[in-house]
Amino acid sequence: MQLSALLSALLSGGSIVDLDGTVFIQAVMFFIAFFILYALVFKPMVALLEAREQAIDGAREEAKLLERGVAEKQATFDAELRKVRSSSGEERDRLRAEGQELERKLLERVRVETQTLVTDARARFEQEARVARSELAAQRGDLAREIASRVLGREVQG
Repeated sequence: MQLSALLSALLSGGSIVDLDGTVFIQAVMFFIAFFILYALVFKPMVALLEAREQAIDGAREEAKLLERGVAEKQATFDAELRKVRSSSGEERDRLRAEGQELERKLLERVRVETQTLVTDARARFEQEARVARSELAAQRGDLAREIASRVLGREVQG
């Protein structure tokens, strides 16, 4: 019903709002309520939002500083790791070279000792062969008589 009254008032050219003395009272009440609400609600809310924004900005700056610190520490760590890997590689190569040198020396020493043993054995063998030959040469006549005696079946004089 009120909607139809409002529409009829609009169409008839009449005013919807009556301007009388209560408008000023309402305006004063509005401004009083505005200033009270501004002091009690809006101002603390704006301060809270600004503090929140500053805290967020501070946290972002701190995060950026921490990220830079982490990046610097990571770079330092990587550089140290490269140094350690390089020095350990050099140490490994040095130890490998020492091991190969030691192996070469041991093999050379064993080769020399083996050669000495073979030479000594050959010399002993040749000495024993000479002794055996000289003994056989001394006994050649006796052995020949004995073999001939056995083959012929009678005693052979020499």
